[in-house]
Amino acid sequence: MLIAIIRKLFLTLITLLILSFISYSILLRDPLNQLEMAGASGYWHYVQDLLQGNLGISYTNGESLAKQILSVFPATISLCFSALMLSLILGIPLGFLSATQQRNIFGKLLSTLGSLSLAIPVFWLAIILLAYASINQWGIASVGEIHPIYDVPAVTGVKFLDIFLSDAPHKLKMMQSALQHLALPTLILAIPATLETMRFTQLRTQYVIKQNYVKVARTRGWSPFKIWRVHVVRNTLPAIIPMIARNVTLIFAFAMLIENVVSWGGVGRWMINALSIQDYNAISAGVVAIGLFVLLVDLLSELTTTLLDPSQKKEWYVK
Repeated sequence: MLIAIIRKLFLTLITLLILSFISYSILLRDPLNQLEMAGASGYWHYVQDLLQGNLGISYTNGESLAKQILSVFPATISLCFSALMLSLILGIPLGFLSATQQRNIFGKLLSTLGSLSLAIPVFWLAIILLAYASINQWGIASVGEIHPIYDVPAVTGVKFLDIFLSDAPHKLKMMQSALQHLALPTLILAIPATLETMRFTQLRTQYVIKQNYVKVARTRGWSPFKIWRVHVVRNTLPAIIPMIARNVTLIFAFAMLIENVVSWGGVGRWMINALSIQDYNAISAGVVAIGLFVLLVDLLSELTTTLLDPSQKKEWYVK
């Protein structure tokens, strides 16, 4: 187990080293940074600053980049979390249903939709859904995180928590407005994530159903409900955890693409603004923050999978 942990930490360290090289290369695209930070000594000082949590300052307003990232990152995380929850609530039951109905038209239709999960251009989908909702005057056509008439002091960066912690007299109306603004981007991100969850759940369920222990349970006279409860569900759900981690990174990447369409004040929109004004300090800091987030999700996913899936535990004891 110790060897497996050391191996995983070593691979993570290599990834962090590559990430630091990429962010440092972006930083050197600024002529001012080329004069101050070029060479091995400049890279070493840059790594030391990263280890201390110092991401530098923005050239546009002189503010700390770490503070700016912490102020916009929670908005993206909250959007990703809502889309992930919706994709799991819809995708897992649909995946089970698709696996059991694979021989009829409905099951084949679900299988076809699942294969299109990553083929949907999410940026185009965001524009189409926003235009359709606006034409039909739906409340979810609202852009931004909340109606501009409401002043919510930023405490955590997550609108619902900030509204709950505020002393505003109309909290219920503010939460209703926040939900209306959250609905459309959540739906946009949940569509490809739900299809991907459904596809993977179907494939895993079909694999489990074909195993010998399921066949033995049938010959012993177990009811279909008991077979699903004891064997199918218990051997399918733990294997979905790595897919959930993959979906988190997928949703996160898609969220950064659509934030500018729906005027969502997250890290994606912040990065696009930095690119538009060529603020290489901000771009470099954003790359580091996004890379750390993806690595953290991967580590948590592997740890959770090892704890819940017995078939994965043997990897931790390989000598």
